[in-house]
Amino acid sequence: MTINFHNKTGSKDLYLFFDYADALTSGVTGFSNMSYLQPWKDGTLALDSAYTCSFDWINSGTFWFLMTNETGANTITNHPNTAMGTADPNWVGGFFELTSLESDNMAYFDVTNVDQVGLVCGAKFSDGTRCGYGETANELISGLINGCGLSADTSAKVSIKGTDGTTYKKLWGPTVAQVSSQYSGAYDAYIKAIKDNITKLTFNADSTIGSPHCGTQLGSFKFTGYFGAPKMMPAGSSITDMNDIVASFEAIDCPKKGDITYIYLTKEALNGGTIMSGSSSGGMYVYPAFEYANPTTPSKIEKGGWANDVSLNWTATGANAVKDTTCFQAMISSVGRDLVTAMNLGYIGVTKKHNDFVYQDTTTYASAETQKKYINEWNKYITENSDSYGMAYSDGTHAKVQFHPPVNGTIDCFVLSQDDPSTDTYWSKYVAPKTKSGKGGGN
Repeated sequence: MTINFHNKTGSKDLYLFFDYADALTSGVTGFSNMSYLQPWKDGTLALDSAYTCSFDWINSGTFWFLMTNETGANTITNHPNTAMGTADPNWVGGFFELTSLESDNMAYFDVTNVDQVGLVCGAKFSDGTRCGYGETANELISGLINGCGLSADTSAKVSIKGTDGTTYKKLWGPTVAQVSSQYSGAYDAYIKAIKDNITKLTFNADSTIGSPHCGTQLGSFKFTGYFGAPKMMPAGSSITDMNDIVASFEAIDCPKKGDITYIYLTKEALNGGTIMSGSSSGGMYVYPAFEYANPTTPSKIEKGGWANDVSLNWTATGANAVKDTTCFQAMISSVGRDLVTAMNLGYIGVTKKHNDFVYQDTTTYASAETQKKYINEWNKYITENSDSYGMAYSDGTHAKVQFHPPVNGTIDCFVLSQDDPSTDTYWSKYVAPKTKSGKGGGN
C-alpha cells in the first residue's frame, strides 16, 4: 500500500511521525517506527509535492501530523524516537490509524478524536472512497466548546506559536486528565441518579462462538445488576472497601450450568472520565475468572480465582493480542463496553417509569429528556460532523467506524490548515453544491 502525504497547511515545518508494531509489519519504505520527518523542510520537497511512503503490511499503525512551538521542536530534537504526550501543550496535530495484516487480507483505516482536536486531514482512497471532516478544525473546536458547555476561557483550549510563526490551537477532550472534570461532571451525577433510582440493568454478553479468540468458545450469557455496593460478594478479592464498588453484575449458569460469574466495577473502572473514554486502566474484578491470558505471558491461559483490577477492555497484550485474548475475556469485556455505551447515550433510566433497563430493547430506554441530559456531547458533535469515530460509539451499532481501503491501493492524505475551506469535500457525507444546470459540481 502507498500513502501520499499532501501538505496543505502552507507551512514547511509540518512534522510526520510514525508509530506501529514491528511484529507482522513488512516492506516499509519512506519511514521507520517511532520516527519524525519534516520532508518539506529538511529535504528538497516543494510544498505542493506529496511525500510518498509505502509498506506491504502494517500492524497497529498510527500516522501523525503535527506542528510544534520551539519547546516542542526541542523536545523532538532531544528525544527523536519518543511520541509527544497527549497532554503536552507544545504541539498541535492529528492522526489516522491504519492496520493491514496479511492474515486478514484487509486494511482498517480510521480517524479519531478521543483525546483532542487540532489539525485534521482528508483522505482519498484509490477505490474512490473518502474520509474526513464536515467542518474545519477551527469550526470543530468552536462547536465543541459550545456543545460541551465549556467556558470561553476554558483551559482545555490550548494555543501555541508554531516554529513558523503561525498560531495553532487545539482542544483537549474529556480523556485528558487535567481537564476531564470540565466535561465529566454530568456522568458523576448520572451514576448517582441511576443508583438512587435502583434501576435494574440487563446486558446480554457477546457470543464468542466462531470468534478469533483463544480458549473455550462461549455462547451469550445474561448479566443483571445494579449500581451501588453489593450486600455481599465472594471472598478473596483484593477490594478492601465494598463502598468503592460502583456497579456489580452476575450471570447465572455461566460459563456452565450451576456456575455464577460475577463482575464488580469500582470507582477506578467506572467514573465520568472512563465512561466518556470507553476504557479504564483497571478497576474491574471478575470471579471466577474462567479463562484469561496471563498478564506476563499472554499466550498462557490462567484459570480460576479472581481476576483483580483489570481494565474494562480486558484483553491480552502484544502483537497477538486478539488471538491471545480468551473468549471469556472478550465476553466479559462486552458487558463493560455496552454499559459505557448506554451511559454515553443516556439510555439508562433514572425515573420510576424507567427502572428496568435491557440493553438493545428500546422500550426499556430512558425518556428523551434523560437521553438529552446525559448524552456525551463531545462524541455527539464529533460524530455528527465528521467520519471520526469520536469515542467509538458512532455507527449504527455504536461500534468503531472504520474504512477499508484496498490493501494494494493508494491513500492520499491531505493535511489541512485549520481554516481550510475545502475541508468538508473529503467527508464521506459531502454533497457538492449544485451548478446552474442543477447538477452536483465536481471537486
